[in-house]
Amino acid sequence: MSCADKIPPKSIRHHTSLETMGTLQCDTPVYDGFVRKFMADYAVKGSKPAVKLARKFCHTWPVPKRDPEAQPPRTTVRVGVMDSSFNPPHYCHGAYMECLAIMELMPAAVARGQQTGPEARVLGIDAYLLLLASDNADKPPKEASLEQRMRMVDMLATTVVEDTTADTWHLWKSRDQFDASNLHNMAIGMVNTPRFVDKCQAVRDVVQSEWKANMGEEAESLPAPHVLSYFAMGWDTLIRVFDPKYYTKFPAELDSFFDNGGRIAYSRRVGFPNEEVDAFFARPEMAPYLQYIFELRLPKRVKHISSSTVRLAVRDSTESVRDVPPRILEYVNNLQLYRSDINSLG
Repeated sequence: MSCADKIPPKSIRHHTSLETMGTLQCDTPVYDGFVRKFMADYAVKGSKPAVKLARKFCHTWPVPKRDPEAQPPRTTVRVGVMDSSFNPPHYCHGAYMECLAIMELMPAAVARGQQTGPEARVLGIDAYLLLLASDNADKPPKEASLEQRMRMVDMLATTVVEDTTADTWHLWKSRDQFDASNLHNMAIGMVNTPRFVDKCQAVRDVVQSEWKANMGEEAESLPAPHVLSYFAMGWDTLIRVFDPKYYTKFPAELDSFFDNGGRIAYSRRVGFPNEEVDAFFARPEMAPYLQYIFELRLPKRVKHISSSTVRLAVRDSTESVRDVPPRILEYVNNLQLYRSDINSLG
C-alpha cells in the first residue's frame, strides 16, 4: 500500500504555515491491525493487566547488545518506561527517556537528607519502553484515534533511536554517550490498565518473557531477572500515584508497586511551585517511599511542552508546532488532526 492510499489526498490550505516540513515519512508501520487486536483481546472487562509489544527497535530487547566475550548479563533488568496517551507525542516525551538514560540521579530520601546513600549516579537503564495507554484514569480520548497515536509513537521512538545527529533537543552530547545509554534498545506497545500498580506487573511480565526468549539456551541456567521499572512522569501524575482513590486496598496495593520493582522518575513541570513539592515529600506517610523516587531535571527548552499546548498550536498555526518532531507534524498535517473547536481539545 502506498502512502497515497494511507493518507487522504486533501491539502490543508488554511494551514499553509504548517505545510513546509516536506513529505510524509512513508516507512512508518501501520498499526491498525495491532490496535484492533489489542482492544479486542485485552481492552474488555475482566482482562488481566497486559502489555503487548508492537515493535522492537533492537531485536534482542530488553537485552542490550553485548560482546559475546563479555561477562554474563546482569540478573537485574532496568527498564525506562514512558506511559502516556501520546495525543500527540512531542519532544518532552523523548526528553524524559534521554534524562533517564544519561542524567545522574539519586533517591529523594538521600536528596532530602533522610537517609544516607550513594552520590547521584547514572541509573544504567538497559532498555526503554514507550506505552500507549488504551485507558487513562483521567483522560478520555480526543480526536486522534488509538491507531493514529500508535503510529505517532513509532515516529517518536524513531526520532530518539535513529536521529543521532546532535540536535537542540537532545540531552546527550556525543555519539559515545548515546551508545552507552542503550537508547537504541527501545520498544513500543500498548497497555490496557490505567493504574501504575497494574502497569508495573504487566511490564515485569513482558520483560521477563522477552528476556527469556532472547537469552536462548543461556536462560535455562539463569533465574528470571529482577525487573526494575522506572516510570517517567510529571508531578501531577506522581500525586495521583499516591492518591487512595485509585486503589481498592490502600496502601497495600501501592506497596506492591514498589515491591514488584516499580520506581518513579518525576519532573517538576511548569505550574507546580517547589514549596508544594517539598511539602508533599515532607508528609510522614511519604517517608517509606522516598528511596524509590528520583527527580528528572528536564531542560528548560522542553519543560513547557504538553500535548494540550501542541494541539492548540496545530489548530492555531503557532510556533509551538516546533515542539513535535517533523515526521509527526507531517503526519498530523496530512490527516488534519487537532483542528477541531477548542472545547473538544481538552
